[in-house]
Amino acid sequence: MIRERSLLIKGLIFLLAVFILDIPFPNSAPLINSVFSFLGLPIYGNEETMTGFYYANNAWAIMLLISLFLLYKSLNRHRLKLTILAAFIVTSGPGFMIEVMQKTVLSGMYAVSYDAENSNCTFETNKRETILTGNCKLSFENNRSKPVTFEVAIDKPAFFEDEQPFLQMMNKPKLHTVTLESKGYQTVEITSSIKVADLPSELYIGEMNGFHVNIYQNGKKRYL
Repeated sequence: MIRERSLLIKGLIFLLAVFILDIPFPNSAPLINSVFSFLGLPIYGNEETMTGFYYANNAWAIMLLISLFLLYKSLNRHRLKLTILAAFIVTSGPGFMIEVMQKTVLSGMYAVSYDAENSNCTFETNKRETILTGNCKLSFENNRSKPVTFEVAIDKPAFFEDEQPFLQMMNKPKLHTVTLESKGYQTVEITSSIKVADLPSELYIGEMNGFHVNIYQNGKKRYL
């Protein structure tokens, strides 16, 4: 079944690296993003807006192709099936592994997951157009049976420059403290207000969804 043991070992080492670098923990972004940041390498073509060529993801994809090629070449029987199976495991396994860990061994804010697509903020001014009030409904899931309390800050997506004042105001005058009850999917509502005169531009009404958040607990931070 094994054609060349050295190629098999190299292929398995690359597969393990690919698996680890795709783990979306402790942040929602894969671990390879943190590795690129640590090494001082650009993650995106435009770091300020987090857009353009996704260097980190493409580096991961190249590593995946190399690992699958080495695995395929190292076998002489059932190699196509085994290569496809390996590809499935390393691409879907990291997310599944974190999900299982959150339900079994992780605790506190590390057992929390966030649903960005089903979270939204709406903004509108009062009748005199002097106060802008933002109301956000954030969707979280506590994967453990114990309640968890943490602070939450809405992250501002740099590629929506016009919307930044909306999201920035939600973190003032201080971060919001959130408590999730025992295991389950929950929607948390937070509200903030600011004088229109304090904003850099005229904003009277708006709505946003699909944004990320930062959560804090005991001096530690997660980006979700």
